[in-house]
Amino acid sequence: MTSPPLHLDTETFRKLLQLQGPSLGLWRAAEIAVLRQQKYDRPILDLGCGDGLVTSMVLPQVEIGIDPNETALIQAESRKIYDRLIPLPLEKANIPDASISTIISNSVLEHIPELDLILQTVARILKPGGKLISTTPTEAFSQWLTLPIKPYSNWRNRQLQHLNLWSVKTWTEHLEKVGFKVEIIQPILNRELVSIWDVLELLQQIWIAKKRVFGVVWRRIPPSTIDKMAEWFSHLDLATSTTGGGRLIVARKIDINL
Repeated sequence: MTSPPLHLDTETFRKLLQLQGPSLGLWRAAEIAVLRQQKYDRPILDLGCGDGLVTSMVLPQVEIGIDPNETALIQAESRKIYDRLIPLPLEKANIPDASISTIISNSVLEHIPELDLILQTVARILKPGGKLISTTPTEAFSQWLTLPIKPYSNWRNRQLQHLNLWSVKTWTEHLEKVGFKVEIIQPILNRELVSIWDVLELLQQIWIAKKRVFGVVWRRIPPSTIDKMAEWFSHLDLATSTTGGGRLIVARKIDINL
């Protein structure tokens, strides 16, 4: 089955390239593009909102943002899209039962050690029929990196603090266990794009004299060149018809009264 093309507009790509560089900008572009296709009923909670950048490019306003990183929440507050920001883990935030219609979570769930506890909390605070809309890297991510050998992928996943690179089957089992029905699975980022992302990200880790070499060079690129790059990137198909390096999952809390 062929997936429809997935693109991100030039202006958003330009902002991502300027703010995050080419590697993270590429990955975030795919997440933003696929998240923009979803419907968000209010009230909305942003789980692991971080600095709020991705969500601000998807939604104009969000009722609650949650993240234990208080420094990141200072940046999130500056984006002026959150009605309320909570500097706590979700399970300690005292969100009332059945009070949220949509939970959005972008590249967060793969980092959580006790994920089943979080999924239970998500199910508790969502209204019956409410949705969890999340993106995560997949089990294919480790196989598509620059060096297709296990020691390298293990090192990269430790660097990135990846704990839950689950298959669709595993995600479905864990979500169904706490009362969800998986409605949408959409892969993003093919093998080639994952490899390109990895190379670009590795280049950004080269340091000379306490400075990231790539960052120094990137900041000197003329705006006109960034514009051309954004235009080129906007034509990339960020979807894939098979397993992707990333994945959107939309799961709905089952309404037991139906």
